[in-house]
Amino acid sequence: MPKNETSPMGHSTLNYYSQHSLKVAERYESADVTQLHEFLLSSLRPGGRLLELGCGSGRDAAFMTRQGFKVLATDGSAAMVQQTKIHHPELAGHVNHLKLPDGLSYNLGEFHGIYAVAVLMHLSVQEIETTIGAVNALLAAKGRFIFSVPSRRDDVMTNEFDSKGRRFTALSPAGWKELCLKHDLQLVRTMICQDGLERGGVMWMNCLAEKP
Repeated sequence: MPKNETSPMGHSTLNYYSQHSLKVAERYESADVTQLHEFLLSSLRPGGRLLELGCGSGRDAAFMTRQGFKVLATDGSAAMVQQTKIHHPELAGHVNHLKLPDGLSYNLGEFHGIYAVAVLMHLSVQEIETTIGAVNALLAAKGRFIFSVPSRRDDVMTNEFDSKGRRFTALSPAGWKELCLKHDLQLVRTMICQDGLERGGVMWMNCLAEKP
């Protein structure tokens, strides 16, 4: 098992993204995310203030900004934040280095929507729960939380890490629903979709949760 996995978004996971930031960003930019973007647009009310957790290359933040949303993009890797600024310079001034779950605080303000694409599975169960609790605190009334996590990942080893040293916490749909309900977020819609990079053995579950 990779070492130094006790800190938020464990060291071996963040190290991978930091050391391979350009390659990762280019891969993200090449993915077909039509279904994901349709899910985001259909789940969020137009024009709201959004927080993105784990923005990667800035692909999704740039898309949502073009749709008229006010987006604060964040990533736990400073190198990925730099890739966001390179690939989407229009996001400069709207992207921050923020590690989960500790970086989520009231100082960020209130949001109509928060979304995390392919991020939460890199946290431990305890960190996921802490993150969901913090998300609830940052959401306005009737605010929405959208997250995308693997529903299938054949390349993950039995100890929940892949060959690159990245953590992949596996939860059932019922497990995700339970964690959301525990923090007063109602899971109202899920959608299974194909992998945007056409990788065999990888499927995604897009989830929409709402605050009362």
